[in-house]
Amino acid sequence: MNWKFIISWAVKFALATVVYNFAAKLTNSLWWAFVMALGFLIIIAILESYVIDWIEKWKEKRQ
Repeated sequence: MNWKFIISWAVKFALATVVYNFAAKLTNSLWWAFVMALGFLIIIAILESYVIDWIEKWKEKRQ
């Protein structure tokens, strides 16, 4: 198993838990807090893929 993958998703879920707790206090609705935490996970995953692509392109330019 790729340890970077496991650690990155563990960090994402830890941050999603923080978002969930904050959203639950803010909205007083567990459903909307769940939707916000899920949206946060999706946005972070998309941003991560863009960053990984950018790093790979940068490495290719450098070589």
